[in-house]
Amino acid sequence: MQRLIRNVLVLSTIMLPAITVFAAESEPIPWGYEGDRGPFHWGRLGPEFSLCDKGMSQSPIDLLRSHKIRLDDIQFSYKDAPFHVINNGHTLEELEPLSEKVKSRYPRHGQTVLHFDKDSTIVFDGDLYLLEQFHFHFPSEHTVDQRHYPMELHLVHHNERHEAAVVAVFMEEGKHNPFFETFLEHAPANVGEVIDDHEHFVNPSDLLPKRRSYYRYFGSYTTPPCHEGVIWAVMHDPIQVSAEQIQRFRSLLGHDNVRPTQPLHKRFVLESKF
Repeated sequence: MQRLIRNVLVLSTIMLPAITVFAAESEPIPWGYEGDRGPFHWGRLGPEFSLCDKGMSQSPIDLLRSHKIRLDDIQFSYKDAPFHVINNGHTLEELEPLSEKVKSRYPRHGQTVLHFDKDSTIVFDGDLYLLEQFHFHFPSEHTVDQRHYPMELHLVHHNERHEAAVVAVFMEEGKHNPFFETFLEHAPANVGEVIDDHEHFVNPSDLLPKRRSYYRYFGSYTTPPCHEGVIWAVMHDPIQVSAEQIQRFRSLLGHDNVRPTQPLHKRFVLESKF
């Protein structure tokens, strides 16, 4: 059974379309999470957003059904980096700027996709991926048996072929989280505002659960243009943040920033056995 699943998964990888590369920047299309520019309308805001409606491998998904097999551990090698956060109106991101040449490789519609500059990497399925940024969603975008967690962290990576891997971490209400507290204390309150603080350093490893079992599937970005070909690793265990910290993040953002779950279609979801 395991061999069959892996063979199907390899075939799925070959069939998935590559993430589109934009050589030149066009005028961004406004999108959001509410009203006529919300998730149910993204696919009709412009032709470059058509995958949001028509894609067959979209994210997020509900993680109710999965196949438990032995998956390779994800090897995390995250480094300390200066605190650099932007409020882009859709989420709060920890990032470091890319050169203009590198930025031009990726679509920039509403959400800034920039580089984490301290050689923070993961090895996933034998491939090396560089961490570019991490950001948060309220509530969680992925669900487990239709259940949302209060928040979800996304750590976005790319390899040298510009293929994406996103590690997602659920955040549940519980103990006060010192790392998240540092993030909240330095988070910009205004859209477009950037906080650049080289006296404080962050290490994304502090936002990972101790146990590293995960769900694995092929999907898409959860924001427009909803490009597919993204490999997802959704951590099985959540981390804890306090109720007060959750509320502060929600107040900073001013709105929910979650896309509804998408149909699984014929995809497999694998769950690592630990």
